[in-house]
Amino acid sequence: MLALDIASLQVVGAFSNLLSGAIHLIPGVTGSERRKWALYWGSGKLLIGASNVLILVIGNGNTAFFERLLNIVMMIGLCLSLHSVAVFGERAVPRLLVAILAALMLAAVALTIGDAQEFRWTFVTLGLTRGLSYLGIMALAIGIARRERLRTGWIMAALFAAVAPVFLLRAGTLMVTLIVPSWSIEGQLVEEWMIGVGLILLTLTHFSLLLMESERTQALLREQASRDSLTGARNRFALGRIEAGLQGPCALALIDIDHFKALNDGQGHATGDAVLRLLADLAQRELGERGMVIRLGGDEFACILPGASQAAAQSVAARLSARFDRAVAATVDGPLYPSLSIGVVAGLVDRDLDRLMAEADRAMYAVKRARHPAHHSGRQPEGRRMAAAG
Repeated sequence: MLALDIASLQVVGAFSNLLSGAIHLIPGVTGSERRKWALYWGSGKLLIGASNVLILVIGNGNTAFFERLLNIVMMIGLCLSLHSVAVFGERAVPRLLVAILAALMLAAVALTIGDAQEFRWTFVTLGLTRGLSYLGIMALAIGIARRERLRTGWIMAALFAAVAPVFLLRAGTLMVTLIVPSWSIEGQLVEEWMIGVGLILLTLTHFSLLLMESERTQALLREQASRDSLTGARNRFALGRIEAGLQGPCALALIDIDHFKALNDGQGHATGDAVLRLLADLAQRELGERGMVIRLGGDEFACILPGASQAAAQSVAARLSARFDRAVAATVDGPLYPSLSIGVVAGLVDRDLDRLMAEADRAMYAVKRARHPAHHSGRQPEGRRMAAAG
């Protein structure tokens, strides 16, 4: 009865590999270079599935040689599956693992060509290849989950962490029974259970990369929706999400580009766009990884520095203004060069930037009036806050 159940699981496993391979192969062949992982995963699954089907159809005592050939084909499919995860994560398979898998492949070929009487040693090499390939996939999936913060990556890693020891244990058990024939009955029972458990777990992994790709695409779309298409800075849509996560000390700098309208009118929008991109790039460099640059609209930007003091923020603003003055001279062909008016404030926030925004807005206009008293003598900061808040 157990043998019948194992055979049924093998049939299900074979056809699920074929189905997974076909589904992945189409987008892998017709997709972009970024989706080449689907080509490798699909090809690997098709080789594994086809090998399993043929073994089930022709496998008997008189076809041991063909079974060994099919085991080698299956090993190639496993290596392709491992390579596909590496391509998906844009990482390389560890060299040590590549060397071990290559050695196992050569051993399987040698056993097949040598026409060894005990063909079960080929199954040992296959089991070891399976277990080590799944360990490699697990390690790569953990790396992807950490770098890209994909929950499905952790699920994939957990599944392969459960599958890998099963096939390694099966290979170890088979080795013991080959060395100590008196344990063959107990070993065969353990092998059958390992095969059953392994096949059940493997059916849950066939579409794990597609799930990771879906989560990655959703994250990319969210990121694109939160970015200004011209400058790459965060936009006002992202500001609400940033604000909801802010607590404790925080510094805020509001930036306005002086003479920007005159620059656009005199030298064209291409020059104005270049200046906006220049400012966003310089600001992000000055703020570092923790700081955030937001384009509020037009030529106005906000810089958020979590945990920064007033003095630290003022220092950042001074460096940014100086760097902008130097860099813009190489971008703009006079006679009018844009400059920055920056208002800086610091204080405690509790998921609410309104107070700091208003104070920074007033500080920015104070700077602007001090630098251009005649032009701004009659203007007031009211209304600017409304534009920033969106």
